[in-house]
Amino acid sequence: MTRRGDRTVAAAAVATYSLLCLRHRARPGHREERAFRRVNARSDRPWLRLPQQLGTPWTLPATALVLARRGRWPWALAALLALPTEKAAEVATKKLVRRPRPAATVGTEVRDDAPTDGPGQPSGHAAIAAAASYLLARGTGSGTLGLLGAGGTALTSYVRVHQGAHWPADVAAGVTLGVAVAATLASVVAADES
Repeated sequence: MTRRGDRTVAAAAVATYSLLCLRHRARPGHREERAFRRVNARSDRPWLRLPQQLGTPWTLPATALVLARRGRWPWALAALLALPTEKAAEVATKKLVRRPRPAATVGTEVRDDAPTDGPGQPSGHAAIAAAASYLLARGTGSGTLGLLGAGGTALTSYVRVHQGAHWPADVAAGVTLGVAVAATLASVVAADES
């Protein structure tokens, strides 16, 4: 992919993110609530806590370290810049959209450290996992890492719904936010390196 390709991906992700946030500002509809309940009602599996870690803030600096060790310095810089960029966009969106978390609106099974109050749109865990996956796959040029990253992002998103922290649209918005941030940074910082 080229700088132009990253810009195209970024534009599509920003448009999708905006639509998701506008469409899912309030309490979920019946279909989303049913989907949430199907995932959240599944029995607790302690091992699911592990993939959630792919969406924690340490993931992007770790991605930068992997890229730097491979000599992919512009990509490492993009990964370092991704965390503050993602967090700024996430916090701004949560202040504007203020979509309540599942526990604040319906009876739900809350697991692990899932927050029960405060806005839930978008999922920061899903955003971080998606940004790290995109930058790692693009920065190394590895299709295998891209597939593994996409699988890890999907599992992280699933876990956040299973834990009761987010509605399905929240994690979908988080994934598009992460891709938007990563693709934008790739087009600005790292694309000439590819």
